[in-house]
Amino acid sequence: MTQVPISKFIYSFHTIHPQFSSEIITDDLFSSESFLNQSKRICPQLRHEILEVKKDGHLIARLYFQIMPFKGKELKAYIPEQEENCILNKTMEAIVDLALERVNWNLAVLGNVFITGDNGQYWLAELDNLEKWAIVKAATKYLNKQTKIDAFLLSDLRSEDLRGKELLSESGYRMFEVEPELIFNIDLEWKGFDDYLYGIVSKYRVRTKKVLDKSNALEIKDFSAIDLENNKATIYELYKNVVDSAAFKLAEIPDNYFHDFKVAYPEHFFVRGFFLKEKLVGVISFFVENNALKINFVGLDYSNNKDHCIYQRILYDCIEQGILMNKESIHFGRTASEIKTSVGAYPVKTYSLLKHNSKIPNLVIKHLTNYLKPEPFEIRKPFKTKEAI
Repeated sequence: MTQVPISKFIYSFHTIHPQFSSEIITDDLFSSESFLNQSKRICPQLRHEILEVKKDGHLIARLYFQIMPFKGKELKAYIPEQEENCILNKTMEAIVDLALERVNWNLAVLGNVFITGDNGQYWLAELDNLEKWAIVKAATKYLNKQTKIDAFLLSDLRSEDLRGKELLSESGYRMFEVEPELIFNIDLEWKGFDDYLYGIVSKYRVRTKKVLDKSNALEIKDFSAIDLENNKATIYELYKNVVDSAAFKLAEIPDNYFHDFKVAYPEHFFVRGFFLKEKLVGVISFFVENNALKINFVGLDYSNNKDHCIYQRILYDCIEQGILMNKESIHFGRTASEIKTSVGAYPVKTYSLLKHNSKIPNLVIKHLTNYLKPEPFEIRKPFKTKEAI
């Protein structure tokens, strides 16, 4: 096994003027020095830590951690309901519930909990998976010496990322599947939304037009930084409507999040408002990075959502924006899987690795992860086959 030493803890986001090595050059917005600094400034409710990893004096990786309080009840949504007539299963469910109620950890997440798909890792290309896992193992051990951490969560991992994970499994990390990431591929020949409509089968085209008719009263506006400041309270209320209804969440953003990211990245961060008779009833934020739209947050007025199909209209608007911006894909995040596949997104399986630093809680995690599963859903396939086009 390749052993890669961690040279030292380089910088912490707790410093007033954090400095970085100049050796890493990346076009990944979320790994950039600027974005990491802005994340610390805009989301001070979390602790932000970064490890710069050196081998033979050369920088080979950066690992970005967000540290936050975590309560075990957040994991209950991943435990499937047991058969009503099975006493043994019900007993185990009660034991698991009791164990989760006692979980109150200081959790370090390798990855950005506010950006789906950002697993907090930047590597030089020549490193193989075994070297990466050796680095992660050593890095988490080192970070735990610097600050009190109860547990580590390695998030947003795809199947190809897991090669060589046995090194971490042997150290007590337990893997569990989370909701898939929903990705929508844009046909490069599409020039407008009508081309998307032509590409889906008749049944879904009829449904789409019905949504467009029901949402016809909605007016859509791109928000400037000034708009975001003026509408801050309403935007945050709509965001809270959605996040409070979510089965699982690790952390919440502050109310200045949208405005401050728009100021910091006017060409990369967009917020669009959906108005009904001049009342803001929906909002969507997304980052534009390289060839993709990466959906960030959605806010909804649920009292008007059903009658005016606000959420579905937001999804179609994202598709139209992706086409008009000449992007290759839209990363829709990992909620509302079935409805997102109904507009053409496909699910990519995603996993997390979890470890507690104490033996007894980690033994509980070992059994708990056997129960953790995302809710099943039906995958819709709205596009015509190549032969039908």
